[in-house]
Amino acid sequence: MRVMLGRYEATIVSAGTFALDGGAMFGIIPKPLWEKKIPADDKNRIAMGTNCLLLRDGQRTVLVDCGMGTKWSDKQREQFKVDTTLDATLPAAGCQLSDVTDVVLTHLHFDHAGGLTRLDAAGDLGMTFPNARVHVGRRNWEWAQRPNDRDRGSYRDDSWRPLLSTERDRLVLVDDVERRARLFDDIEAVFCEGHTTGQMLPLVGRGDQRGLYGADMVPTRAHVRMPWIMGYDLRPVELLDEKRQLLGLCADESVALVYEHDASEPLTGIDRDGDDFVPAALPAALASSSSSSSSSSSSSSSSSSSSSSAAGAGGAP
Repeated sequence: MRVMLGRYEATIVSAGTFALDGGAMFGIIPKPLWEKKIPADDKNRIAMGTNCLLLRDGQRTVLVDCGMGTKWSDKQREQFKVDTTLDATLPAAGCQLSDVTDVVLTHLHFDHAGGLTRLDAAGDLGMTFPNARVHVGRRNWEWAQRPNDRDRGSYRDDSWRPLLSTERDRLVLVDDVERRARLFDDIEAVFCEGHTTGQMLPLVGRGDQRGLYGADMVPTRAHVRMPWIMGYDLRPVELLDEKRQLLGLCADESVALVYEHDASEPLTGIDRDGDDFVPAALPAALASSSSSSSSSSSSSSSSSSSSSSAAGAGGAP
C-alpha cells in the first residue's frame, strides 16, 4: 500500500512474518476474546507481520524498522516460524538495499532491528544497508546495552554490534526534549516509555496527510482498544496513558495509524468510541492518495512461538 504523507511517498513494505504466543501478546485479555480477533494455532501461537515504512521524497530514502532479519538457526526459525521477505519486497517497491539513506529504528528489539545486520558467506556480521545512517533514540540505545532480566531476551546485540566498532560513524543517537524530536523535514519522533525505555514512534507528514507508525504501542488492529495491551510491556500503566494520548491524536486530527505487527491490514484510521477507540476507514485525504502494492504487508497466516531463551527472558516485539 502507498499513500502520500506530506512530502513523502510512503509505502508499507513487509519484511516477512513470524509468530508469538497469543497470551503474551494480549496480556490480561482472556483467550476466548482475543482469539476472535487473531486465531491461535495448536501451540497457542498467532501470526505476526513485520510491516516496515518506506519513505521517499526524492532526496532521502528512509526505512522505518527492518524486521527480524536472517540470522536465525533452523531451530529458531521453526520456533518463531520466521519467514523473511525484505530482500524481495523492497525491490518490488522500487528500492534496493543500497538506495536506503536512513534507517530509523523505533527500538532495538530483535523483531524491529534484526534486519539491520546479516552474515556474509564467510559468517562475518555486516550491515544490510550499505549506505544508510542508523537513527535510534539515545535512551533506548543505552538501555539495550544493559537490559534488565525481564527484557534481556528481546535485545540481541547481533542486530547492532557493528555500530559499536567498525560502523560507529553511521550511528545517529536521537535525544528527546519533552519526549519529542525532529528527525527530518516532516518526520517528528514521539518517545514513549511504556513498552520499553525510549521507544521512538515516527509521526510523518503534515496537515491532513499524516501517519503515525505505532510500533509496539499499538502492534495490531486488535490492540486498539485501551485495555488490550501486551504482557511484554515493561510499564503497562504508563503505556495506557501514552496510548490514550496518541490514539486521541489520531482520532481528533485524522492521523492514520500503521500497525507494525498486523499480518493482514497494516493501516487504518482511528475513531473515538465513547471513552475508547476503534479502527476506522482511512482519513479522506489519505484514502484519495492511496494505492495497493505487491510490497504491502503479507496476509500470511504462518505462526510460531518464541525461542526458549527469548521466552524465558521476556523476549518480545
